[in-house]
Amino acid sequence: MAKLPGFKEEIHQELYDTLLRGVGASTVAAKTKLFRALNTGNPELTNMQEGGRLSNEEVLLALSLRFYVQFGTPDRYREMEDGIMWTFLVGNKPMLGPLPLFCAPAGGGMHGFDVGNNAHVISNGVPSWNGILKFAKPIEIEKNQHFSVDVEFYDFASLDGATPLIDPRANLNADLDLKIIKCFLGGVLKRSVQ
Repeated sequence: MAKLPGFKEEIHQELYDTLLRGVGASTVAAKTKLFRALNTGNPELTNMQEGGRLSNEEVLLALSLRFYVQFGTPDRYREMEDGIMWTFLVGNKPMLGPLPLFCAPAGGGMHGFDVGNNAHVISNGVPSWNGILKFAKPIEIEKNQHFSVDVEFYDFASLDGATPLIDPRANLNADLDLKIIKCFLGGVLKRSVQ
């Protein structure tokens, strides 16, 4: 379709990219850049059409950032909430972060109790749009401008020198159960009208 010159439409848009989704041993790196070309073209992992930037003449006014996490092993939640640090970058400039994972709650997903074994269903925050990280002011990602969310893992040090440290990344990679970590960047997308 042909574009209508000078006309733009604005829509709500959630961009997402995946650090990890699956079962079994994994090979997550100590530092990963989300919203880059890693998962492009695979809709179960990302809705980005190009690595690290928006398509065509699009502009995004980013308003929120959140992480959806799900693990089959409950211990992973405790290790990841402060074992993962993230930074939101536009161009080469940090716009927010580094912050621990718990600062960007999911705002969705399951919540409550598992009646079968009387255990909690753990999630990264409560499933409410009121419980997500909203930016103090919109962060504009201009056309052809690169952006990413850097994810880094940090060990929990031994405070007494005798207790072994905890390596969240090694434990995550060795875990054979279900593992999902996705990042969502929400906002208003301005695009050409066709």
